[in-house]
Amino acid sequence: MSASSAPVRSVHAPDAVDQTVETRVLEERARWAMRIHDGLTQTVTSAVLELHTLRTRILADPAGAVASLSAVEAAIRADLREIRQMLFDLYEDQRPPEPPLAVFVDELLARWGLPASVTIDGDADAAPPVVLETAHAVLAESLANAAKHAGTLDVAVHIEAGETQMRIEVEDRGRGIGDADDGDPHFGLSMMRVRTEDIGGTLDIGSTPGGGTRVVALLPVGGRGEER
Repeated sequence: MSASSAPVRSVHAPDAVDQTVETRVLEERARWAMRIHDGLTQTVTSAVLELHTLRTRILADPAGAVASLSAVEAAIRADLREIRQMLFDLYEDQRPPEPPLAVFVDELLARWGLPASVTIDGDADAAPPVVLETAHAVLAESLANAAKHAGTLDVAVHIEAGETQMRIEVEDRGRGIGDADDGDPHFGLSMMRVRTEDIGGTLDIGSTPGGGTRVVALLPVGGRGEER
């Protein structure tokens, strides 16, 4: 066989389809990581904090400690249901609908035991799904950090939904953000910023030692916020 008739073999670089598949896989992994952090990580952390307080309460107030244990048990059982639902959603490739924003905030405050003041101006639930999903993430992380690190119950939540953007503000009068001591080195804060910027929004976190923390997220209702 002559050189001119020999079979030609070539090595191709990954094509656009391969790159698209890889991107989608990474996006899906990130979405599930966010869902686990927003849900299970925070509820388990809440239960751990409650169990920690029982170390001193169980001798001084046995009846109250038993009641708290019952609440922790109920929370853990709810987590188990959430795990089963997540496994089902993962198998079926489904995304559960987000609850109304006001209901979601009330659930967060009940979870963390925060008697925060809440104001919601405008029709926040009319925003595109991806904006609502990001809003839920910002609120969940901000209130979790306030409960875990602020050392105060003086927390205020204000949500303003306009025609072009949604503004979320969570402020506490606590001790400010320091080094995390719960095994989570501000991973949630970084994730919150990434999710906000991913839809074209901005996130500002202001914190001073002893001066509290203020989180302000501006989420676009139009443009990139309507994608997906």
